[in-house]
Amino acid sequence: MTHLTLPGPTQGLRIGLFGGSFNPAHSGHLHVAETAMKRLQLDWVWWIVARGNPLKTSHGDFAARIASARAVAVNPRMIVTDIEARLSLTYTADTLAAIVARAPAAHFVWLMGADNLVGFHLWENWQGIAQTLPIAIVARPGVGPGARNSPFARRFARSRVPSAAARTLATTPPPAWTYLPAPLDPTSSTALRANHP
Repeated sequence: MTHLTLPGPTQGLRIGLFGGSFNPAHSGHLHVAETAMKRLQLDWVWWIVARGNPLKTSHGDFAARIASARAVAVNPRMIVTDIEARLSLTYTADTLAAIVARAPAAHFVWLMGADNLVGFHLWENWQGIAQTLPIAIVARPGVGPGARNSPFARRFARSRVPSAAARTLATTPPPAWTYLPAPLDPTSSTALRANHP
């Protein structure tokens, strides 16, 4: 295992890992991160800017995506990190396995918006991700109850933690996941790129 300095303290802490292309980052991303931080009672949220997304043809400039995430993640308990690029990894499953291996005393949770839940089964080793750490899914606009009937939700139906018990998720052994209803922020990266070509 190569030596790598993690973005922040980990010992015994509850840390949300929030990955994405962030092309660009926007208020919807902050909404997901802040909702998860509050409902899961997290100490920190690390924004992991993806080196690239194998399911997307265009990723945008990495430095610009990092800068946009730093401009949005203004909460002092949020850290934007290029750890995936420094690990030279592409797949989320590999990145999360590497982080968890380096901080065995942390309580990590993978965070994502419900818009990602629909296609989560297309991710490389998606079932491995679910076996590596708990997952919190935050409601997003335009994603109805169908997301909760996705292949992931069906495969791990018995591992679902009620949203009322979300504060227990970080210390629940995986597989474990919860779906967090929340006020919706309609902002999307696609729309922002369309308006600012």
